[in-house]
Amino acid sequence: MKRRVVIEQAIGETRAAVYEGRRLVELYVDRVWTTSPRAGDTYIAQVKTVDPSVAGAWVDIGSACAPALLPFAAQRDMPRLTEGQTVEVKVLRSQVAGKGATVRFIAESDSKVGLVKRLSLHERLLEKFPNLTKDDASVNAMDEVCEAHIGLPGGGSIMMEQTQALIAIDVDKGASESAAAAANEAAKMIAHQLRLRGLGGLVVIDFPNLRQPKQRKTLERTLEDAFEADPAMTKFNTLSRFGVIEMTRAKPDISLDETLNDKWGEPTIATRSLRALRRLTREAKVSPGAKLELIVTQDISDWLKDAPFDWKADLTDRMGARYNVSVGEAVDVKADR
Repeated sequence: MKRRVVIEQAIGETRAAVYEGRRLVELYVDRVWTTSPRAGDTYIAQVKTVDPSVAGAWVDIGSACAPALLPFAAQRDMPRLTEGQTVEVKVLRSQVAGKGATVRFIAESDSKVGLVKRLSLHERLLEKFPNLTKDDASVNAMDEVCEAHIGLPGGGSIMMEQTQALIAIDVDKGASESAAAAANEAAKMIAHQLRLRGLGGLVVIDFPNLRQPKQRKTLERTLEDAFEADPAMTKFNTLSRFGVIEMTRAKPDISLDETLNDKWGEPTIATRSLRALRRLTREAKVSPGAKLELIVTQDISDWLKDAPFDWKADLTDRMGARYNVSVGEAVDVKADR
């Protein structure tokens, strides 16, 4: 299948949208100040503990990183490791919310512990999809995609809630013609949303009650078929007597929700601040030559004062020094003409 990626170098972040044909299937955001280990990055690691209970070793990949797990399974070319030994490793699963990365052995090394090579977002996607073609354009879809409540075309809806332990999804029949119709439509939407947002781990889906065995089997097949094109490994349990399906989806990287939102599913102050700057740059394109005023709320103003990157220099490179920032009750952009 022909895949392409649209990349946007935005203020403070790189955005990417992956398409299969004309269908949007995956979205990514990399913040410029993020330094935690990501899938594909290469490090020099020092073995701290060989731990038989996890069939692997805990390794130090740098002072700013949580201890990473180096599993021994499927690493036939790896020598017998000893505590204190240094090795070169590649990140298989990103560090997420304080949980250390998972890495694989590359070679023995006598170099200093720390980062060897960090992949750009485009490079990470090329490792995942080698034949990916690239376009440079705006990527706007993620501004609305992380909603917890998602309506279904047939009248039903799904509610997605991400917790530390699992992703809980509730399917509501709503105005759908039947519980079966809502359930099957929701199954396809759930597969799309999990892949689009990079969500994974344990997923528990509460479907409307289906009494007929044929309807239950159809739902199970629909859900599995919906994930067939997903490159992430998925496993499914059968529909329980209570209408619940448990499944797992591999999650090697940080999800879109974790980058953009807080633990309550609301946009973080960083996300809201970058959206305000994005709004200013959009206005600059449609109002060339105009002097612009970006009005932001007090919390955004406070964040911008101590921002972890030089957004003023980036803005000036893009639109010149024809803007100023002030505080108001809501985010807005005003032009002098």
